[in-house]
Amino acid sequence: MDFTLHHGDCLELMKLIPDGSVDLIITSPPYFLGKEYEKKWDFRFFDALLIGVFNHAFRVLKPGGYFVVNFGDCFNSGNRFYNAEVPSVYPASLLYFQWGRSVGFDLQATRIWRKQFARMGIPFVCNKHPRNIFDYEHVWTFRKPNGSNEEKVHDRKLSQRGVIGEGWTSSAELKTHCAAFPIELPEWAIKVYSEQNDVILDPFMGSGTTGMACMNTGRKFIGIEMDDKYFEIATKRMEMTPNTLPGMTTDA
Repeated sequence: MDFTLHHGDCLELMKLIPDGSVDLIITSPPYFLGKEYEKKWDFRFFDALLIGVFNHAFRVLKPGGYFVVNFGDCFNSGNRFYNAEVPSVYPASLLYFQWGRSVGFDLQATRIWRKQFARMGIPFVCNKHPRNIFDYEHVWTFRKPNGSNEEKVHDRKLSQRGVIGEGWTSSAELKTHCAAFPIELPEWAIKVYSEQNDVILDPFMGSGTTGMACMNTGRKFIGIEMDDKYFEIATKRMEMTPNTLPGMTTDA
């Protein structure tokens, strides 16, 4: 298996990826929730970042290829999105649909990831307002048109489910990344939308969970991460995995 890890700005590094060379993109972009690495951002910066990623994603994907993106809805804290009288929500799906369609993607499927703690029962009460906690997230799939209405279904049993997460037993690696997803999420996407030896890209690699899923399923992986700490964690995770081959490269 081949792995290439890039350290730096995803918008700059995605420019280095040739047109039509990637089979599948799986990623979870920043959620614009005010986390440490987002504190200096305003909405215009966030919007430009994601528009740029969608543009590059469309370019690097092979025709007929898929872009699987995991994202959550936004809590309208501090009225960052609109003026509200009480604690409120901004549906991030409005943004993702616009970003995808504006560059030429078709929205192929929408799914909900039901988180593990939601299945087991929420063991705490934290809201004094009648608003749910985010015990779910979105997993959307965009498709790059190729002039054909034909699609390959690699695992019909997995692909037909609208709510995913049932039966997943691992938890997100929150000790290594503050917003990680469980490894079953990228493994699910890989099994539904790709074949052996396909090239998988994650432009927001974080602690490398998508890369680990590629190692488990025999796919080639390209990962990009700007944060020094997370890039180091991702590199070490893959280097310590027994089936990593000597050909893996990292670009600092």
